[in-house]
Amino acid sequence: MSATGILSLPQDILFLLPEYLNNIEDFMNMSSTCTRLRDCMATATPRVILRLAAAQANVFFRPSPHFLATATARELGNWARRSDANEKELALKLEDGIDGLLELALDHCGLTMERIRELHLLRFSLINPVTDIIDQCVGQKWCGTPNFWSGGVDDAYTISAEPSDTLFHLAMYGELFAPDFEPLLNQDSSSRRLSVDTRLEFIKYCIPDFACFRGGLFTARTGTLHDAAIDPRRNVKATGPYARGPNGRTPYSKDNNIALTWVIRSTRFRPRYKNIRAKAGVAEFQEDFDDGWWFDEGSNEDWRQRLWEDIMICQGLDGLGMLRPDTQHQWMGKIREWREKIAKLDREPPLTKVGRQATLEYPYLLGDLRICASGYVLGT
Repeated sequence: MSATGILSLPQDILFLLPEYLNNIEDFMNMSSTCTRLRDCMATATPRVILRLAAAQANVFFRPSPHFLATATARELGNWARRSDANEKELALKLEDGIDGLLELALDHCGLTMERIRELHLLRFSLINPVTDIIDQCVGQKWCGTPNFWSGGVDDAYTISAEPSDTLFHLAMYGELFAPDFEPLLNQDSSSRRLSVDTRLEFIKYCIPDFACFRGGLFTARTGTLHDAAIDPRRNVKATGPYARGPNGRTPYSKDNNIALTWVIRSTRFRPRYKNIRAKAGVAEFQEDFDDGWWFDEGSNEDWRQRLWEDIMICQGLDGLGMLRPDTQHQWMGKIREWREKIAKLDREPPLTKVGRQATLEYPYLLGDLRICASGYVLGT
């Protein structure tokens, strides 16, 4: 049908057009045809726009499905907080990995064109620069450091990672779980939070790692490792990113869990946040705090420092703007507010035991990562 033929249709029919388009490129082309069609395309719901974007995720929203899954994760997490049934549905879908997360988002979330434009601006102002920082922590730039194995870096290790994937793993965790910090900081026990169990499902399947799969699989089948024999939450099913191929083998995956752990603890990453806290004009709770691989319940002010640092790195995609000199000023007030509220807490939030290890009731990314990779590479 020609453009003239389309325009001969009644207005109420034209308003339905977005639902019958194939992808976001068709949507943009239709919007630029004429004023009347542009106005009709403007009535498209966020859910329709998300579906059209997902149809071309490999073209305009790379890495796919990481980009769109991250863009919708906060809304999806808020949907899951509405009821136990919603959270159960989320946890089950997480077994399909990031693909499953995006599939669920297509049913319950949406995107606006305004947000899509913002995200594409972030590609150049934030995503690419922060990916470069991560590359210096676990990527080819890190591995390419002269004398890598002989003192060139202070944390030499064999890690296979894609820095852009690692960035979105960090951002996605924050988008899903950052809202759970607010009830803690505001000492509001009535607000519903996502459970530790759901967080571990996310880590296992959306930050897939051979360390998670082998650790959980060996333990569940043979009891070789004690943690999952004691606590089945460490078990990992051969599904989603771990699904066996035609040859009966699980496809190779990057060291995603270990890579993100390495980034969080890297001397090329953590000091950047310390410098931002200094610029905010507030003192550390604990100088030279080292949240090492071995989890130790905090003493004195240690737990407050742990919470403060964890909140800062778990603020989702926009929160990574704290690492950019041109945008970090926007976060100074929030950094001071977080510290003030943490100082008012009279005790560390409760631990949650998982096997022989523990994570915390609040979204404790490093603790969650350790539990899921425990017993394979870096100890139990």
